[in-house]
Amino acid sequence: MSRIIGFDAIVHGNDKILILGSMPSIKSLEENMYYANPSNRFWPMLSKIYNMPVTTREEKLKLLKENQIALWDICHSCIRKGSMDSAIKETIPNDIELLLEENPSIQKIICNGKTSYTLLKKYFQREGICCSSTSSANARKTLEDLIIEYKGVLL
Repeated sequence: MSRIIGFDAIVHGNDKILILGSMPSIKSLEENMYYANPSNRFWPMLSKIYNMPVTTREEKLKLLKENQIALWDICHSCIRKGSMDSAIKETIPNDIELLLEENPSIQKIICNGKTSYTLLKKYFQREGICCSSTSSANARKTLEDLIIEYKGVLL
């Protein structure tokens, strides 16, 4: 297994919220876009919460910008076979502290799943809100469940 490297942060300079994932999936890495796996409910969930389309990459980026949401992953790089968070090993974190220092308007960190939350605590001792993973591997939560949960912390 080789080391995989994640994406740069998506930030706009006036963001109020930072959503942290763990590490992009294989599909996301192939598409060079966060949450590109069509079975992941991240974009459909945000689309419903903010009543904005997310069909194209441009629409997804517009939704983030207009709603002052920054997006990044806790892992800069890791060793992982497949796309499951449970397979993540040998993590090297992104510099979350620097991102927050450079973007002081960020007031809230939301972790998309337990892995990002656990790693945030491990590396940064920062307060974050742990929300359910939007991954299809989290079959216990329906899209509607996720919308209700995230709406409560985003709005």
